[in-house]
Amino acid sequence: MKAKFLFFLFFQIFLQAENNKWISLFDGKTTDGWSPRSKVEKFEAINGELQLLSKVNVWVLSDLEMKDFEVECEVKIPLDYEKFNSGLGFRLTGKNGKPKGYQFEIDRYKPGAVYGIGLGGWLYPKKEQEIEYRNRSKNLFKPAEWNHARVLCKGSNIKTFLNQKIISDFKDNQSISGCFGIQHHGKGGVVAFRNIRARELK
Repeated sequence: MKAKFLFFLFFQIFLQAENNKWISLFDGKTTDGWSPRSKVEKFEAINGELQLLSKVNVWVLSDLEMKDFEVECEVKIPLDYEKFNSGLGFRLTGKNGKPKGYQFEIDRYKPGAVYGIGLGGWLYPKKEQEIEYRNRSKNLFKPAEWNHARVLCKGSNIKTFLNQKIISDFKDNQSISGCFGIQHHGKGGVVAFRNIRARELK
């Protein structure tokens, strides 16, 4: 009886480990698995980085889709463009053009905030959450360095983290499943991503 219990226990641990496996969204060498939704000036894999340059607002979407997940990456923005804007998209839907879904904001002014693309605009922070957001995000984003972005989605609950610190924690069910994406807002300079990976949450 004890042997059967131990077998069952180890089997459950094995299943949990299998379900929690990270999936790399970027192999470090090619742009395989990613598709620009508009014309870009540059979209290349260079020195282990996924580099994106565009003169227009553009999204590049991954082939991988997930519902409940954890996704993370490192991102570095160009220093020469103060108003540079980028994003890490998740639960993105739509076959062509600009997708609908959620965007982890990547810039100097609202890093880690969440924008609903085609879902009503800013979802966090709302007006009444601005003070909370400023306290959470103060001095976290480092424009001259690599910054770590992380998102947890479980059902309607969405959490974002910037450089290991929580930024947002809210509920929204307008989009419950979709693919991942990276954005260039067309304001100059090259944005670089690396170590992009995701795993399903069971």
